[in-house]
Amino acid sequence: MRIGLVVDHPKRDLAGAVLLGYQLARRGVSVALVPMYEQAVDVPRLGLDALVANYARAANLDLMRGFAKAGLALYVLDTEGGVLAEKGGNSPPAMAAHIRDSGYADILSGYFFWGSRLHEAFNAAGTMKPEQLHLTGCPRFDFAAPRWRSMLDGEPRGYLLINANFPLVNSRFAGKPGGEREAMIRAGWDAAYVDHFIADLKRVFANYLAEIDRLAAARPDRSILVRPHPFENEEVYRNALSDRANVVVDGTGNVLDRIRNAAAIVHLNCGTAVESVLLGKLPLQLEYLNTPATAGHAALPARVSRTVTSFDELLSAIDRIDSETETFGFDRVHAADIAAFFHHNDGLAAERVADVLTNTPNSRRTYVSLLATVKGMRANPSVGQIAKGAASALLGSAVTERLRSQFNPVRRDKRIEPAVVSGLLDRIAAHDHADPSQFAARRAHCATTGVPLASIAIEKTPIRA
Repeated sequence: MRIGLVVDHPKRDLAGAVLLGYQLARRGVSVALVPMYEQAVDVPRLGLDALVANYARAANLDLMRGFAKAGLALYVLDTEGGVLAEKGGNSPPAMAAHIRDSGYADILSGYFFWGSRLHEAFNAAGTMKPEQLHLTGCPRFDFAAPRWRSMLDGEPRGYLLINANFPLVNSRFAGKPGGEREAMIRAGWDAAYVDHFIADLKRVFANYLAEIDRLAAARPDRSILVRPHPFENEEVYRNALSDRANVVVDGTGNVLDRIRNAAAIVHLNCGTAVESVLLGKLPLQLEYLNTPATAGHAALPARVSRTVTSFDELLSAIDRIDSETETFGFDRVHAADIAAFFHHNDGLAAERVADVLTNTPNSRRTYVSLLATVKGMRANPSVGQIAKGAASALLGSAVTERLRSQFNPVRRDKRIEPAVVSGLLDRIAAHDHADPSQFAARRAHCATTGVPLASIAIEKTPIRA
């Protein structure tokens, strides 16, 4: 059996994908980690039986239909399935309705859920057959559980971690003006709501920057690490905080490592408040900066945090971090608010997903198509798209991806390097008391022509070059 796992953003998703790949390889499955931007040209060349997509949205519906028509078993393990809105396009009822009414329900073999709240919404809406809906948790959070936690960078450094979450109004990638607004409306949000929300968010972002500067000035002896969202422009933070010697702006590395090494986490409506609770670190929510619109857009981060209602209260909480942490009640918060959206913090999500994938009978044919690569899985590709597909078919996507990423920072950030996957795989196997030499990661190659692909293969038996 050969299964592809689509990887959206490596900084956020790669470790969890490698852990899932390891669990599948243990069960005898050949795995391919497929960069999201290369799936249209790589999937037709990998000889897959099944594909686990990173989301099911209108933007990739035609692509998924093409894969399904070719005979692939399709699953969804959403990379953003936990911090959900109370209303609007990514509320549980709206997501269930989208899958049911868009046509996705007709082509998906299964859907994996981070938590019971979304799982229940799909069942209540009759979105798919109950046996196709799998409550598993998300593998990327397995590393926050005690079972895997020691794999994280565990050297406490005591800095104050300030996590930011403003990509809508501080995008790292210059795009079409108003593109973020259009994307939200396409996802099911009301246009008037989007305009109000974005206007408020711009004001809140400016106040958030000012408050970080104010905090750094008030506590010059406190080391502060500012971590922008992966899709944010870090230079805005560096420029705003350039006069503060105790502030470092750095968005590199895995957020779980940064949280584990922090004394506490300061944020505003950021989903990393959940990871903070999972790792036993105090999340401090700057509630006094919120507006009704920004507070209501995603309420979970505030509910799982120690909210502060003034700057003076923030300073007081920071000055008493140890006692505040001791009295926070992490288990209570997890049971009350996190479990329904993120399931158990037991480190077994990857195993649950792997069990579903390997226990499902597979009578489909493996899928290989050079023509589909040239067309990029499109029914009516443009001349430019055909040219790109033909170049990938001739040279291999490993080559074309490298060339295109030199001119496109979005693609550069989403490349997956074999050495990184191999290192992660070795560490995971060793931590799991397995022999790392029994597992191998290498660049995948086309099943028919042998050209190198952007995807990375994981198998239990070492593969010789």
